[in-house]
Amino acid sequence: MTKVTNTALKPGNGKPNAEEMAIVKTILNPAENKTEEKKPVFQIEPEKPVIPAPEPKKEMTMIEKILKIENLQLVIEKRAKLVQTRSELDRFQISSNDFNCTMRLNDSDGNVFTTSFTPGIKKVIEFLKTSFDSSITEAENKITF
Repeated sequence: MTKVTNTALKPGNGKPNAEEMAIVKTILNPAENKTEEKKPVFQIEPEKPVIPAPEPKKEMTMIEKILKIENLQLVIEKRAKLVQTRSELDRFQISSNDFNCTMRLNDSDGNVFTTSFTPGIKKVIEFLKTSFDSSITEAENKITF
């Protein structure tokens, strides 16, 4: 017989040998015949965030420095005017008398609106105070070196 036909013949009248029985048991009952632990072929590691390197701070030229100082001076002057106007509003006195103060508004066409309604004037002053406070805060945030 040749090698090909020799392996095809089964000894023992067609019954499986011990080696074949072990394979069948392993396939049918994999939990019982675990002798080797299966390890994953490869592991996936979580991605680490890439932190970009900080860029070196660029040195300003002399012209850029002068422009920055001029812009800062304008912002400082604007802030000073806002603070002055805000303090004038703080000094404004409104008493409980309904007709102790008058508010006058003029538009660009020359129209004039005048009122002595104290609750309305109080609300306008409070609105102006909060508006000036937010404008002062914005100006102060722009002052950086």
